[in-house]
This record gives sequence, C-alpha cells and structure tokens, in this order.
Amino acid sequence: MTIADQSGRPEARTHNAARISIRFGKRATLDASVTTAGMLSAGALVSAILLSTAVVVAAAGRTGARRALAAPDRDAGD
Repeated sequence: MTIADQSGRPEARTHNAARISIRFGKRATLDASVTTAGMLSAGALVSAILLSTAVVVAAAGRTGARRALAAPDRDAGD
C-alpha cells in the first residue's frame, strides 16, 4: 500500500460565489459578486425585517388597546 505525498502540493480552495454584470446603455456597468455566506446573511436580514413588520402591523390593528389608554371625556357630563 502506497500513500501519496501531497506535502508540496498547494491546497486547492474553491469559493462558491455568484457573479453578475449588468450594463446600462453604453457607459454604465454594474458588477456584483455574492458568496454563500453573503446570501445567507441577506436572507436572514430579509426574514427579520418581514417578521418585525408583521408584528408592527398586528399591533397597529388592535384598536381596543388604544381606546383603553385614552383619557375619559370630562365635559360630557355637563
């Protein structure tokens, strides 16, 4: 049984990334590159924003809670 010696061989690293290049007209160009970690962090950020927006909308829809905090009308009895 022979074991191959790979000590002198450089370690091959692969990077998972998505690249896009968009051209607008003749002069404007947009180049972007996103890694897997970047996509995961962007997904987590979007999820957190959507969840927090749902909580704010649900709290704004409760009208009973706002009426309970209002001060009573004192001029109505006169």
